[in-house]
Amino acid sequence: MKPLGPKSFSELLRIFDEENSFKDGRYPEKDTWPRDRLQEANSQFGEWNECELSSTELLEVKLIWNIELGIPEEGLTVAEALQLSSVRSWIAAGKNKIFPESHIWLASEPLKGSSTVEYGLLKNYEGRLISLDGLHRLVAWADLGKQTTLAFIAGKSPN
Repeated sequence: MKPLGPKSFSELLRIFDEENSFKDGRYPEKDTWPRDRLQEANSQFGEWNECELSSTELLEVKLIWNIELGIPEEGLTVAEALQLSSVRSWIAAGKNKIFPESHIWLASEPLKGSSTVEYGLLKNYEGRLISLDGLHRLVAWADLGKQTTLAFIAGKSPN
């Protein structure tokens, strides 16, 4: 993991808005859920760092429960998710090729007291980065063999 430096929360929200305004054509109505997770992470950790993750590090990120991709409630790493038939079908349908360059958003541990259940259900997450926003991009880019990925990480990175 290559550290690129700390970022203020206001900087992060500006970047989040810029990237999401063109990322999926659903801005801003679909950005409420991730924005709330970013607020929770900021309240819990109070610090953010921008980093560059390698393809190997990307595979080790812990994903939260996701019905569309078939990620179970206890979560999976990106590498484990790539083995799921539901993820393979999603990839075969070409849905992994639609994501423009942007940051992914991670935390150094699950959100405590989150208003959503996903983080309380995670198992075997110790020492791993946890997805906050960008779950589909994580899977897509790992499958496509993306060599480096920019990430904002809430809290201290596990490495």
